[in-house]
Amino acid sequence: LIFLFIAVFPIGNFGLKILESNYIDQQDIKKIENIFILGGPENLEATNTTNKTNLYESSERLISSVKLALDNPNAKIYFLGGSGFLKNNKFNEIDIAKKFYSDVGFDYKRVLFIEKNRNTIESLKKINDLNISHESNVLITSAHHMTRALIISKKFNLKFIPYAVDFRSIGNKHLINKYQTYSVAANLLKIDLFISELIGIIATKIFL
Repeated sequence: LIFLFIAVFPIGNFGLKILESNYIDQQDIKKIENIFILGGPENLEATNTTNKTNLYESSERLISSVKLALDNPNAKIYFLGGSGFLKNNKFNEIDIAKKFYSDVGFDYKRVLFIEKNRNTIESLKKINDLNISHESNVLITSAHHMTRALIISKKFNLKFIPYAVDFRSIGNKHLINKYQTYSVAANLLKIDLFISELIGIIATKIFL
């Protein structure tokens, strides 16, 4: 009965909406000096096998970085990537990011790649080593992940303007249309995503 309840009702979507709600209305950014992107949208195996850029749902992270960089020609992009797998291949998120920028015709010489990071904590911690003191620093990551990323940033005394992308909770407002395309698997995936992020937020507040 519990399984049927969480499978049928949009509990996961409601949870993600709570995480994403603070970032729907984007803060006005007049001038950006540095753009930081958290890795994650890259499909390592598919890209390596097909020699084509394969990205997951959070591909907006990379796409938005190009948009912001074109709007701010003097801004620098910092891509924070690596691999969280216990057994890694030589091919990692950095390689895919370079391929993406090359494929879309963006000069990735404007991008500084901060590599060998296994998770968000390691990625943000390395920013301290860059000695960047500018106020207009933008952080790009998925909307549901932004709260945890900002909590970690605060622990390291880093100040960012959040630029959230990849919203998962925004959909058709009409209930009948929602259930017309309803998917139990997609609903369970949202629940899994919400619980995973919630555990991450709690663990960060307790142990970091």
